[in-house]
Amino acid sequence: MYKIIKALSIIVMTVMITACNDEYEPEPASLVVNRTELAFSGYQSKLAVKVDATRRWSAVTSDWWISVSPDGYPSDGTHFVVNAAISVQDNNTGAPREGVVTFFIGDDAMAAVKVVQDIQNEADRPTEEFPITWANLQWAVSTVVAEGSPFEAGCCVYADGITNVMESTTGEDITCEIGYSTANTLPDGDDWTWTGCWFNGDWGDNFYYQGRIENLPAGAYFYTFRVRNGDGPYKYAGTDGLWDGIDNVSGTFEIKAASTGDIDYSQYTISWANIQWWASESINAGEQFEAGSKVLVPGLTDETESATGEGIVCEIGYASVDSDPSGAGWTWNPCAFNGDWGNEFYYQGRTTVIDVAGTYYYAFRYRLGDSGAWVYAGTDGIWDGVINTNRSFTVN
Repeated sequence: MYKIIKALSIIVMTVMITACNDEYEPEPASLVVNRTELAFSGYQSKLAVKVDATRRWSAVTSDWWISVSPDGYPSDGTHFVVNAAISVQDNNTGAPREGVVTFFIGDDAMAAVKVVQDIQNEADRPTEEFPITWANLQWAVSTVVAEGSPFEAGCCVYADGITNVMESTTGEDITCEIGYSTANTLPDGDDWTWTGCWFNGDWGDNFYYQGRIENLPAGAYFYTFRVRNGDGPYKYAGTDGLWDGIDNVSGTFEIKAASTGDIDYSQYTISWANIQWWASESINAGEQFEAGSKVLVPGLTDETESATGEGIVCEIGYASVDSDPSGAGWTWNPCAFNGDWGNEFYYQGRTTVIDVAGTYYYAFRYRLGDSGAWVYAGTDGIWDGVINTNRSFTVN
């Protein structure tokens, strides 16, 4: 049902040419697995093992009711690790049963995984084929944000047989939502408000999702994520595992009212700014390109724990030619202050909607207050067109 990771790693090797003209020698033949026994309930299900091998291998099952995918994988003389999914059928025999999956290099048996399956017990009957057994609050841009700015956070999700078996670009059928409440209550209640999250990437054995909460008034809030596989039941994320209200609980964030005080910007200078992050290097026509940037203002961004950005204005701009962003032909759009990031402030924004396919170039610009001079951000510092330049993205 699900595809297995099929991309081989690329080995980059530097050969030192000496009088002896040494030749590359592959690793000795080896194969190890990270689990030597798997225990299943009496119902059809799937678990995974990691196979670390230096040669092409094959896997053979002892019985018809056991299957493994992939049942073979190549290597080029270096260690390569792949997830192998081992599945069992429903056990209708009325008695426990055992089998084995044997891993070979050539004709040599290198490792074995014992497969143990219990009898059917109604209490173990699965409500879904691949249940989500772990989810956490992985990341937040900042837990204190200014009124009018979004709160943004991320969540990791684990479902054995899905997230640890394939390299996904879509999240498959697992969906995620971010929710908030003004009370520290069980997150399945009516006092929680939920918003869909986007799939951000395949992260090791987990899928990673990111979401945003917007347009909240000043105040203190609790937040978490809820995830589910297809139409299965919602599972709720806690601080380091499924929400239980004790060890794994909801996170918190604060929306602070914007400051009304005036700042004398004449004593400050923008000394550094960069292109920090981008959601993707390609979008479809009719969409907006999204990216983030950091800025350093000595005496301000490195001294102030800010929730508002202290009046620093940021915009993201793009053009169809790779030109000086202070010149003509660039389209600019405001960016929101996203959080205090060490000595810098972090901003994130989206371009206007782009309808025409092609290659585009983008940068950020900053100014102090509403009337200061613009300073332009390049790849890793103030834009100079040589070392610190524009980045590009594609519209399909």
